[in-house]
Amino acid sequence: MSTHHQGRRCGYALALSLLVSVLGIASARADNADDPPTEAAQPARQPGRPDDSRVREPGTLVDLQRRLDAITAAGTAECQPAYAAHKAQAWLNFARYAAAEQLPAAAQAALMKNAGGIVASLEQHGESMPDTPELPGARHVRDDLWQAIAAVKRDSRFCAAPKMTAYCEVQLAWAGYEAGAGGWRHADPYVRIAEDYCSTAVATPPAAPAVVPERPLPVQPAAPLAAPPPPATPRTGLSMSVVFPHNRATRADIRPPGRAELRRFSSRIKSLPKNATIMIVGHADLTGHSDYNLRLSEQRARSVARELEMLGVQPARIRVAAEGSAEPLVQCAVDEKVAERRRYLACLEPNRRVVIHLITEGRPAASPIRTRPK
Repeated sequence: MSTHHQGRRCGYALALSLLVSVLGIASARADNADDPPTEAAQPARQPGRPDDSRVREPGTLVDLQRRLDAITAAGTAECQPAYAAHKAQAWLNFARYAAAEQLPAAAQAALMKNAGGIVASLEQHGESMPDTPELPGARHVRDDLWQAIAAVKRDSRFCAAPKMTAYCEVQLAWAGYEAGAGGWRHADPYVRIAEDYCSTAVATPPAAPAVVPERPLPVQPAAPLAAPPPPATPRTGLSMSVVFPHNRATRADIRPPGRAELRRFSSRIKSLPKNATIMIVGHADLTGHSDYNLRLSEQRARSVARELEMLGVQPARIRVAAEGSAEPLVQCAVDEKVAERRRYLACLEPNRRVVIHLITEGRPAASPIRTRPK
């Protein structure tokens, strides 16, 4: 056989073997078409599907919720246990969120500890008021809201709004955690929610006092008259106050009406005896931290003292004190809207004052510079 025919025959054999191989592969794929897909070949599960890919709630959280539900189902007419139950529920709500979002273990543990302590106290019929500890890494936010809700807890509004009071405190604690984790801008939505809770509690009408039947008072023998108290330090009618804009404290920030009052005040004091002294007391509103407000109120008092010195009042006559935000004249409702925020700050203006008292007999016992202790 010639070489040409042998080459053609080898080509036919090679083509035939390739054809058989292709048909075998196709047959194997057809035979495996009905087999179940392997684990690696299964499609990815979609979020939100009811399968094992979702984060399960911790067993301790589920148990705490069950125990709290049993306590609330029993009911109570007292405001303190109701407040504690609402506070435990607020901590559990954030614990559930932290578990779902897989937040740091320290934060989850703190949330569970806060809720668990309140639930255990309620089960033992404890009477202590649960506090509001800061979460790990938190920053203190909105001291004005903390002080406002503390005032609510001191009067009968606490019993009229136990849920909003508890939610306000826990929401503020969570806002502080978010501020520490992501900064002030990140915490702003949580602060706005806290404002809503707190303003609702602050605006709640006080609960009606319980009616107690009157009992006749026993007749007591007349007590001897006590000695009259020593006369207070006399003061003239020359007392006045100057208000400052929000977060301002320099001499340039004294408004024209206040500056005119200071001029009239300085002209009158020059005609008084040399032993007359001036006590200048600075104040601040509730929108900052207490330490910052104390420094701000002292700076305002010093600015007014400097203004009087420039008007001819001798510095030896002047005493300066600072009260911070400890003595507010007004309380104003908080609103989250920007326009209402301006009205809120305008409403607080009487608290941003510097009060001037003229003492005509004796000197105050305080040192030339007095501040409220921290």
